[in-house]
Amino acid sequence: MGQYYIIVNLDKKEYIHPHKFGDGLKLLEFGCSANGTMTALAILLADGNGRGGGDLFDENGNSPAIVGRWAGDRIVIAGDYADGMKFLEGVSKEELQKIANKFVYEEYRKAENVNLYHYAKEKFKDISEKVIEAMKCDGYIRETLKKVGVLKPDGMIRRR
Repeated sequence: MGQYYIIVNLDKKEYIHPHKFGDGLKLLEFGCSANGTMTALAILLADGNGRGGGDLFDENGNSPAIVGRWAGDRIVIAGDYADGMKFLEGVSKEELQKIANKFVYEEYRKAENVNLYHYAKEKFKDISEKVIEAMKCDGYIRETLKKVGVLKPDGMIRRR
């Protein structure tokens, strides 16, 4: 099996999901990919996009609104085997227990076993498709996303 990950923004309460970019969920599956999750993360963290060649522009020559959305924020690559309750300061034990109650294995159904991966998937917003929309602005990335099955031949996002 192995550990699965999502990339979480603690400040904006958002995350991106590697599968939606055509990548695997394991750290090195998406960490070594091209034009997938790591490109999405670069777009979200970019500061100063739109001022030079090699930047991401939309069809009107503007920087897509999502570019730089996470610049300066606290970002965690959160694993499903990570320590429980880490990064979850201020979340009530009752709220964590509601998430823990959904765990498959009864012995793990305790609030202290809920980690950022589980919490974010339940409570944060997945912005993967918004980032893919921005990535489609670049012709090379758009064609690559079609090849790996993220986009349909007509350029629409394939729902995963």
